[in-house]
Amino acid sequence: MPLAWRAARRPRALTIYWGSALIAHLAWLIIPRLGSFAPAARWLAITWLASMLAALMLLIPFAVLTALSNWYRLKAVSAYLPITYVGCFLIAGLVLSFTSTAGFVVRQEDIRIAGLPAGLDGFRIANLGDVHIGRFIDAKELKRGIRAINDQKVDLLVVTGDLVDDVSQLENSMQALEESNAPNKIIAILGNHEEVGDLPRILSIYDHHKSRIELLVNENIAITHDGATLHIVGVNFPLSPSGYKLPRPEQDAAMSAQADTAFAGLRKDEMILALSHHPGFFEFAAAHGAQLTLSSHTHGGQVRLFGRPLTDVYRYLQGLYRRGDSFIDVSAGFGHWLPIRFGVPREIVIVTLRGDPKS
Repeated sequence: MPLAWRAARRPRALTIYWGSALIAHLAWLIIPRLGSFAPAARWLAITWLASMLAALMLLIPFAVLTALSNWYRLKAVSAYLPITYVGCFLIAGLVLSFTSTAGFVVRQEDIRIAGLPAGLDGFRIANLGDVHIGRFIDAKELKRGIRAINDQKVDLLVVTGDLVDDVSQLENSMQALEESNAPNKIIAILGNHEEVGDLPRILSIYDHHKSRIELLVNENIAITHDGATLHIVGVNFPLSPSGYKLPRPEQDAAMSAQADTAFAGLRKDEMILALSHHPGFFEFAAAHGAQLTLSSHTHGGQVRLFGRPLTDVYRYLQGLYRRGDSFIDVSAGFGHWLPIRFGVPREIVIVTLRGDPKS
């Protein structure tokens, strides 16, 4: 047996491994109770998780290298492959821990919309999605995001779902949102994490703050700005009655029914902004006359290597897309429930509406 493998199997090495695992898991569990020590505990838990994920990703390549070195009897190489493997996944874990705990960015998009009323030319909207208040993002971080939005002097703040994972922190999160200086009411919709959580309590807290924060549940409202009217449609995330993801045909049928309900009373020649946690709703929103849809949910894939996402299961993953005269912008999210990001920073999206001179 190579020297490195024998060293890894020694009681001291095993004690270090399992001791580190125990400390990381305890840190994960007690993060909400640690107060000022919570950031250090988050970093420790994220480093451990990132290291283990990196270890899994590197396992097959290093297994192949080990097999080849044994086949060609390269004893000097095979003896040090295990320790090289450990070093690589630890370094990768550290890198991921720093990219995953990095700050957020503010992404700016100007969108030229055909037939935009003159009063809405220059209207600025902040899309704050996938905050995921819980173990890894707290109300203090949300306040930092709100301050960044306030610096942008937006006209409207929208929350496109998954504001909280931990319902006990929702009240503090609502108070943080209410620090927004946007002149219009904050408009929010629900995400899948909220719909499978303590939904009655969530709805009750939203209702308590309805004077400043409007929750749209498959419905629409209108606001006015400089004499122009903007209709805002908000829909829920389509789930099965038991809270599970629907198969694609059933999901499309549910979105179609939601669109029929939420767009009731609106005409296609009016200016309509649609809010949907799931970006798949875009095609139904566009068919009902929405010139712009704002969404989140995808987290931008969370991990990208050389600019390419590791998983690409969404047609609209991140950024601005166009379908005819309709647009969708998908946010990579302000937070995360799985605290691993690489190549996809957390973000707030500021959209500025512009008239299209060609229309």
